[in-house]
Amino acid sequence: MSHLTTLSKIQKFIEENVIGQLKAWAQLLRAGHLYAYETEALGCIHGLYDFISEQLLPEAALQIADQLVDQGRASGGRKIEVRPFKLRIATGQQLEVQSPYVKQPGKGWNGPRQLLAVHWNIIDGASPALYDRVGYCAALGPSYEMAHQTLGKFGVQLCLSSVRDITNRLANHCFESGEENVIARPGETLEGKRVVISIDGGRTRTRSYDDNYNDSGNATYQTAWCEPKLFVIDVLDEKGQPERHELPIYGCRFAEADVLALLERYLKRLHIAKAKQVQIIADGAPWIWNNVKQVLLSLEVPPGRIVETLDYYHASQYVHGLVEQMPQRVGKTQRNAYLQQFKGWLWNGNAGLIAETCRAVFKRPGKIVNRWLNYLEKHQDKTRYAEFEQAKLMCGSGIIESAIRRVINLRFKNASTFWDKQVVEKLYFLRAALLAKRWDIVMENLTK
Repeated sequence: MSHLTTLSKIQKFIEENVIGQLKAWAQLLRAGHLYAYETEALGCIHGLYDFISEQLLPEAALQIADQLVDQGRASGGRKIEVRPFKLRIATGQQLEVQSPYVKQPGKGWNGPRQLLAVHWNIIDGASPALYDRVGYCAALGPSYEMAHQTLGKFGVQLCLSSVRDITNRLANHCFESGEENVIARPGETLEGKRVVISIDGGRTRTRSYDDNYNDSGNATYQTAWCEPKLFVIDVLDEKGQPERHELPIYGCRFAEADVLALLERYLKRLHIAKAKQVQIIADGAPWIWNNVKQVLLSLEVPPGRIVETLDYYHASQYVHGLVEQMPQRVGKTQRNAYLQQFKGWLWNGNAGLIAETCRAVFKRPGKIVNRWLNYLEKHQDKTRYAEFEQAKLMCGSGIIESAIRRVINLRFKNASTFWDKQVVEKLYFLRAALLAKRWDIVMENLTK
């Protein structure tokens, strides 16, 4: 089909379906039916987009076929033939085009065999605009069903299973591309900035099949609660608060080793070694304190630039617990006095004095009291909150508590929802990118 023929068809479509409707739409507006006008006009625009795509995409595919064949052979494709290739565009409309297909890939070939999919950044038959819309709605809403309804409301016609499949394939594509590579802007760096890193765990109920079947013949499965571990990388302003003009980065994995490896990849990608200062703030989980600082040191962050901070609100809970567990011989007035004194000591980094005083008060402390005392003594160097405040650093881990609730709990902790661990681990990334306001960055990187 010639370019002039295509142009003629598009002009005819516009005359019949757009220009021909102008009088009717004007009449709707004069009658006060603005919503009816908007609905019809937007529907017409979607129809125009579908029609133009039906004309242009097959024609363009044919025009670049020889070029793609040459590129495929240069990349190691041994036998390439042109085959029909179906793809869905932004409205969910399915089109068929002719695409060179690598029938016999050579040694080392690791890309898609449909060469047009590579050229146009198509992911498993979905165009970039389609997986942009579908992934966004699926990450934003509480379920695939709500994403399906939202997409339908705004003109994307897909079945529910397609919404789920496109979302999962997008998440898998991001995972295979390296999340650290698609989340950051070109040239983005932490050089010269004050950085805060915080880590905590959420809750997600998982599904694992046990190779058994019920009386109806359906496979049975276990639904254990698991703890996905989430980290946030953010930049502090001169007042010690998250910098409003910097976008945070979230990363999530189930296994401790995996989340540390992901954190290392992110930090390396962002040149953490050139950061002005790096604060680690978290609760008392040993795996965090035993590993995160080592990750920074392995990335050549000078030890003098690293500040470790125990979340104040977490530490203060132990102080309140110690006072509550004091023997009955310690009256209410004295307990209040101890509490005020302990909170002052804690704020000024003297957690050791709290432990020393409590050991004298308890005489024979129980197992739980001993655990709390050892906890405070072990982390005393991380409780210099007065110094942290003066240096305009954070004392509480509110940024990670908020991230856990927004990224994990509000989307992946729904009642009667059970997730495959390998699937949901990749879906966390989409939700995190959206809430970090990095969604468009991800799409731009994927479609380069």
